[in-house]
Amino acid sequence: MWIAAGSNAVTNMASFLVLTTLMLALQEEGRGGPAVAAVIIAESLPIVLLAAITGRLADRLDSRLLLVVAGGVQVGACLALSMVDDMAPRVMLLTLVFVGTAIAQPVRQALMMTMAAREDLPKVSGISQTAASIGAIAGPAAAGFAQDGLGTQATLRVAAVAFSATIIAGLLFQTRRGGDRLPADARTDNGPVRMDSLLRVVTIGFAVVVGCIAAANVVEVFYVKETLGASSSAYGLINSMWTVGMIGGTWLVARLVKQAGDTAIVVGAFSALALTCSILAVSSQAPAVAWIVPLWLLGGGLNGAENVQVFTVFGRRAPEHARGRLSARLNASVQGAALLGYAMGGLVLEWWQPRTVLLVGGLLGVVAVIVLAPWIRAAVRRERGREPNRITDTQPSGAVGSLHNRDLQGKELQKEGSAK
Repeated sequence: MWIAAGSNAVTNMASFLVLTTLMLALQEEGRGGPAVAAVIIAESLPIVLLAAITGRLADRLDSRLLLVVAGGVQVGACLALSMVDDMAPRVMLLTLVFVGTAIAQPVRQALMMTMAAREDLPKVSGISQTAASIGAIAGPAAAGFAQDGLGTQATLRVAAVAFSATIIAGLLFQTRRGGDRLPADARTDNGPVRMDSLLRVVTIGFAVVVGCIAAANVVEVFYVKETLGASSSAYGLINSMWTVGMIGGTWLVARLVKQAGDTAIVVGAFSALALTCSILAVSSQAPAVAWIVPLWLLGGGLNGAENVQVFTVFGRRAPEHARGRLSARLNASVQGAALLGYAMGGLVLEWWQPRTVLLVGGLLGVVAVIVLAPWIRAAVRRERGREPNRITDTQPSGAVGSLHNRDLQGKELQKEGSAK
């Protein structure tokens, strides 16, 4: 578990280092919203388009082999990215970097579920999210200072070295999945893995709301640097405040949900999501940079709460032999919705001010949760009606149910990757 946490921290730092460095470089080069949107889309596109392939690979092939290959792709593509300046090759090579991420992500998530007993899932989620948060704090902050001191190319080479943590983790993990370890009955199971009604609500609901607020990722650099007048270093530090808040929210909720039922966790996750959207709407009216810090801390705390709750529900309900496919499929659902938000954010920024885009996105997210509330309520009631006839508390992780929403890291909610 500690190897997984350490590698997660380093590779997450590398991802944020690359993305923040490129966004700062594009803003300084005078490129507009569409260019920033293209960078963010390049991060998410492989996860969406390759979900069916990467999920099946994660469940079928040896996890060690997959992590070594994924890390090699990340390192090589990031080194090549440091050698180009034109927009088109930047986008293509950044996409290749995140092809490696698309391979590694379901493998890592499935391994972490396998490492933990059911009752330890909130704690494991806390460790995982804290590690990811450390990387997400370090990445933007380092990018801001490195951009001012080293320049774009040198910063990207540092990120390439950090991506080698994926390879190292693959070689050191004792827990392994796939390959010869795949159960005999699972090897012949080629049919689709179906969701139950509760997790279908989580998946679709989170995807819809993330799509509404994803434009915030595109406009943030313009809002902080141009509207509020912050420097690159200040932008990197402010960007990290969201993730600092996530650490507190992660551990607080990890303690609270350990004994909670799945339906209570789902209700809590959507409540936190609605509040996160409200924070984004309020932050659009900040009169100065200093106001963003407490808002980002609070929003990050809520985001950390969402991540733990979703991770716990997934770990309880996803069958072990299908965790890779389910993780990849649901990552793709949320990221696919986020892509639409990114594209829209890049387009409307040509006509609207960053404040307006941030305000509208946050309000749309709140409205989406309200519209989804009757469906959420109905699914919760159905599930609670079944609970007296189901014994789940003493079963091992993954013994019942089937599905998961994304472990939201980045910034599509995470300010991963999650959709702020």
